[in-house]
Amino acid sequence: MGHAATRRTLAPYEEVQTLPHYLVGEALDGVLYVSSPPTARKQGLTPLLGRAPEGWWWTSEPRLLLGQDVLVPDLAGWMGGRPPTLPDGAFIDRVPDWICEVLTPATAKLDLAAKLPRYARAGIRNAWVVNPVHRVVEVFRQDHERWVLMNTFVAEERVRAEPFGNVDLMLSPFWTQD
Repeated sequence: MGHAATRRTLAPYEEVQTLPHYLVGEALDGVLYVSSPPTARKQGLTPLLGRAPEGWWWTSEPRLLLGQDVLVPDLAGWMGGRPPTLPDGAFIDRVPDWICEVLTPATAKLDLAAKLPRYARAGIRNAWVVNPVHRVVEVFRQDHERWVLMNTFVAEERVRAEPFGNVDLMLSPFWTQD
């Protein structure tokens, strides 16, 4: 299922809350985007979830409330510990220090053209864009609400990249099997 975009009369966070649990709802500039999470994309996230670098906490698909927008990155991380404990389905309004988007044909346009600029405006300092088909990871740093490409990794099994310093992170779980 691709992203379906529609204009709604409810506030974005209210509309997102009305969706069934098996759908991902995002609201950006008053437009609601609805998708079903692809299982192939999630396979790469699973090995990373238990391996946050020291001093970091990260989670998959958090529902971030950024002003009136609701965005759901594939991964998000916070330095200095875990955000407050929230009930299932709650929004996190603490801006993460890092986000990671894993591109799929259904999500690439929204992720790159709409969500990445919004993340920069929100003050998120670092972003990774993972393209599992082409086995590419692009590492960005935010500078004055714009992204600066810091590094590109192609077909690497492990990387050391911002903002995680000297920690080796495995990329191979993201790569699609030939």
